[in-house]
Order: sequence, then structure tokens, then C-alpha cells
Amino acid sequence: MKVEMKEHIIYKEWKKAKEEYKKMKLPLIIDRWQYIYSSEKGKISLIKCLNYFHKGHDFWEMYCLEGNLFEDTERFSTKKDAEKTIKLLLKE
Repeated sequence: MKVEMKEHIIYKEWKKAKEEYKKMKLPLIIDRWQYIYSSEKGKISLIKCLNYFHKGHDFWEMYCLEGNLFEDTERFSTKKDAEKTIKLLLKE
């Protein structure tokens, strides 16, 4: 299994908007990094959602980029829990 870490496009756009509209408070809803896990079976993206529903409540969300590994998105309390599931799904 291969793991790639890249700056998420939403984070990049948030950063640009924050510079442009300095007086506005623009909340950041996702963490800076997106993790892409891949194997022969497919690709899965994992991101951390920040203060999404309740102040101080973060969670990890994964979705399938390639392959038919699962439907929609799945959410986890910790990155460790998400990675356990990802490893099972991408196991060769």
C-alpha cells in the first residue's frame, strides 16, 4: 500500500480567500492535508474535518477515489481507526 500526503485544494482556496478578505472571519472546515492511500485494489482519500458539527468536535472522513471499495463516505473518530479500515479495504 502506498501513502501520499498533499495539501488539500479546499485548504489552498481558504488560504487565498483569507488573504483577500482579511477583515472577514473565514472558518476552516478541513485540515491542511489530504492523505491518498492506494494499492492494486484502488485509491482512498482521507481528510480531517475540523469543528464540523460542534465546536471542538473533529472527525476523519474517507471516500473512494478509484475502485469500487465502498459507497459514499465513511467517518471515524480517529485517524488510527480510519487507517485500520483503509488497510483492510486495500489489502492485496
